[in-house]
Amino acid sequence: MRGIFLLNNAKYEGVKNIGVFEIKYLKPKFTPKNYDAIVFTSKNAVFGIDKIYKEWTKLPAYSIGEGTSKVINELGGSLAYEAKSSYADDFAVEISQKLSGKLVLFVRAKVVSSDVGGILKSKGVSVEELVVYENVCKPCKEIVLPKSGIFIFTSPSSVKCFLKCTAWKEEFTAIAIGKKTAKAFGSDIKPLISPKQSIDACVEFAKKLSKVSL
Repeated sequence: MRGIFLLNNAKYEGVKNIGVFEIKYLKPKFTPKNYDAIVFTSKNAVFGIDKIYKEWTKLPAYSIGEGTSKVINELGGSLAYEAKSSYADDFAVEISQKLSGKLVLFVRAKVVSSDVGGILKSKGVSVEELVVYENVCKPCKEIVLPKSGIFIFTSPSSVKCFLKCTAWKEEFTAIAIGKKTAKAFGSDIKPLISPKQSIDACVEFAKKLSKVSL
């Protein structure tokens, strides 16, 4: 079996973690308004808003997926909707009709790969965007890697930070959690895209691959 490496701190049996970036929570200037709803496309956005505005829990929350929904519930939020699609652009289209004419707070990272705010605005939703965290690459350090490992990338940031410190080898296999993460590799590396956009699904996919010779 081939070794499996997750570019994320989530723990799974038989999977090794490689931490190449960290989450930095921000303290933006923020004046709350009478919002009708709050939109999240990551669990880190939920953690971030909870540090600066506890009243967010009273707003109907629209979530990108299971992991984000779990954190919303754990922190006492009011989950109103969970996306059918885990792609942020599709999610924005899904909820646009439900939120049309409303004032919405979209909580996000400093750098995003999708234009959720823009899509919502184009569909008639009044949106205020609040940046509450950023992904920061850790200083490079020597990492001993196997000749033919399987590497799971869960965000464009994980791709950028890994390739900043490590030369890619032909014997490696990359698994991307979704299309936006896959696109972050550029044209020289051809990642496989997980059948479902979740870390659990990525790990399951990687374990299947590790049992076969590629």
